[in-house]
Amino acid sequence: GFGREEVFGKDLVEVYITEEYRSTVRLVLEDALRGIETTSFEFPLFTKDRNRVDVLLNATTRRNVTGKPVGVLGVGQDITKRKEVEEEKMRVAQELRTFIDTANAPIFGIDASGLVNEWNNKAAEITGFGREEVLGKDLVEVYISADFRMTVREVFENALEGKGAANFEFPLYTKDNRRVEVLLNATTRRDVTGAIVGVIGVGQDITEKRRLMEQEALLLQAQAANDAKSQFLATMSHEMRTPLNVIMGMNQLVMDTELTAEQRKFTEQIKTSAESLLFLINDILDLTKIEAGKLELVSIDFDLRQVMEEAVDSVASKALQKGLEICSYLKPTIHTQVVGDPDRLRQIFLNLLSNSIKFTDVGQVYILVEPEEATATHETFRFKVYDSGIGISEEGQKKLFSRFSQVDSSTTRIYGGTGLGLAISKQFSELMDGSMGVQSDVGSGSLFWFTAVFRKSAIPQEVQFPPFDIRSAGPKVEAVVVTKNETLRNSVVRYLEALQVVATCVADIDGAAKLPKTDGVYRVLVACPSVEAMVKG
Repeated sequence: GFGREEVFGKDLVEVYITEEYRSTVRLVLEDALRGIETTSFEFPLFTKDRNRVDVLLNATTRRNVTGKPVGVLGVGQDITKRKEVEEEKMRVAQELRTFIDTANAPIFGIDASGLVNEWNNKAAEITGFGREEVLGKDLVEVYISADFRMTVREVFENALEGKGAANFEFPLYTKDNRRVEVLLNATTRRDVTGAIVGVIGVGQDITEKRRLMEQEALLLQAQAANDAKSQFLATMSHEMRTPLNVIMGMNQLVMDTELTAEQRKFTEQIKTSAESLLFLINDILDLTKIEAGKLELVSIDFDLRQVMEEAVDSVASKALQKGLEICSYLKPTIHTQVVGDPDRLRQIFLNLLSNSIKFTDVGQVYILVEPEEATATHETFRFKVYDSGIGISEEGQKKLFSRFSQVDSSTTRIYGGTGLGLAISKQFSELMDGSMGVQSDVGSGSLFWFTAVFRKSAIPQEVQFPPFDIRSAGPKVEAVVVTKNETLRNSVVRYLEALQVVATCVADIDGAAKLPKTDGVYRVLVACPSVEAMVKG
């Protein structure tokens, strides 16, 4: 942009060369004045309108007729476009390098001799080997296990012949000798002329995926084994129940005949053992149905109070034999007609009550039923079974609801049992959209509780309580409750209070006789003799 007249006589370096290049250009020109010529020297010039022009310069010494240097002749070439292309290539190459280094996949390359010439950050991360450690090393010989070397080498050799490989799996071993599973795509690497110069590999760490696949395969095997076990147990239980029913029936026929005391003792032992075995078989059948997901609850109308009382009646004789008090309470005014599965509810009651009686030697077993939550269509009840038995340690409570598990081996030896009852009861409770738990301390008894959700019954239930007009007995009805057991005493008092009866509690008849009376007479006397006295009597 500068004319000839504009530049003649001006200092080339000071006027037309940018400050950062002045010393370098001045040195080149001074060398040329000393006869030291320079070729292919690059430097920028700035045009009149301040645009940068990249120049490739050959600086030649200019001499007079005597050969003395008198100046410098520069022959230049405008390489601005070429520089722009080169810079663009460098930018693209740098972006590609950044992409390779930061890619979330291991990328490595080898030359035609199999030596590593590419190793990105991810490859370094999963193997533990840094870039400097692997460059120039034989990838197959150093980093591939002996059993895979031949296969991996074949893949790379094919790629060097122009035959790429996709989805090839092989293991790499890390610096700390861990095995890493890699899924590899091997691609032929070529130079600008198209000649093959190596192989570039883009991998994927599939170690976790492979582990999950192996776990899934093991899980399927375990499920198949569990299904086979469940089928076997179900078949065996059915096969055992048929002859067992025959044994129980024939034994009952024998018990109905005239027997000596010793013979009756033997037949009663047969009956007890057969019943225990039948309970076990039924538990196993329930367990197999639960595991197979084939246990379905029925949905019929029933009275929850009746189910509770029937369960208590079923185990009352066992409690009596051990000298234990057994009592229950469900508020008389509560609507107890619901829709659900009474048999499974009864089974939970019987399991919990039987356990409480089994592990209680002195004292009582008490069942309490309370409404917990109600919606327009459903009602939740909480059931509690208290006992004054041996109690359970905190560590033992963790094992309670596991199948075939008891608190410790001594429990099985002393009290018997299989450890199935509580596990099945918990499953039943969960099938009823409830839950089950325990609160206990060693030596202080236990509280087992569970919840269950029932659909409200469409059958109208008239709860008339009291069931008769209590005022017909007088303006004020008083009663005395005679029993030693505090829990039983409290239950009876709660029922009497619901009847609008004023109740006074004493421990024995002598205590009742000493009570003051307004007219000398109690209209109601409720005597609850202790189980201990009944057994002795």
